[in-house]
Amino acid sequence: MRRVNDRSRIAFGLPGELVLLSHKPHGGHYSSTPDVAVAAAEVGELVLRGRATITGTRMSGFGMRLDDAEPSGLDWLDDALDQLRRKVRRSTGSVALGSWFHSRSGVFKRYRTRMARDGPLRTERRRVFGVEYSKYFPDPDARAGLLRELGEVARQERAADNRLALLAAVTHGTGLLREFGLERSERRVIKSLARGERLGEAVDDAVGSARAAIVVAGAAAISGGGDGGGG
Repeated sequence: MRRVNDRSRIAFGLPGELVLLSHKPHGGHYSSTPDVAVAAAEVGELVLRGRATITGTRMSGFGMRLDDAEPSGLDWLDDALDQLRRKVRRSTGSVALGSWFHSRSGVFKRYRTRMARDGPLRTERRRVFGVEYSKYFPDPDARAGLLRELGEVARQERAADNRLALLAAVTHGTGLLREFGLERSERRVIKSLARGERLGEAVDDAVGSARAAIVVAGAAAISGGGDGGGG
């Protein structure tokens, strides 16, 4: 049974939240590995929507099983579903997360283009030495809202729900968290949440498994390592 938990404030779900958070307020973006962050957020979104389940363990290697490939009518989500369907191994019904991250090369720019078209990002065309380029600016209110939510969790002013638990996992696992200006004590809270040490009753077991996989596999993808599986 499909279930959407803790809807994102952004039309593009967790991947859209990561794209907004990855952009600096005055243009440009922080992460040197933005594709990994967005691909990790896609894993979280697929789990949140009941489309996929995390398989395996840290020792055996994490994978992602496709549970529901029915088109959603959302181009960004259907793109991820189609890629997952094509990557899944028939023998296991899943794909190794390392293989998933590798297959999502260029995904940050694809979301950025969609979001610039539909509103959460603003783009300006500029020219330097005769070369034109686009500079992207995040919607300040939407980005501030996401940072406020993370800050409230970090200060233990609110409990993390499914979405915020996954957002914490992705921002910590991909190193983006250190760009948000949080105090050291606040970063420790997010880090412990990402490690599963502060998950409360509001976080489903399936989301807890996804959180662990995102932290481990995302860090491995950034460092150039694998997550212990093929596919």
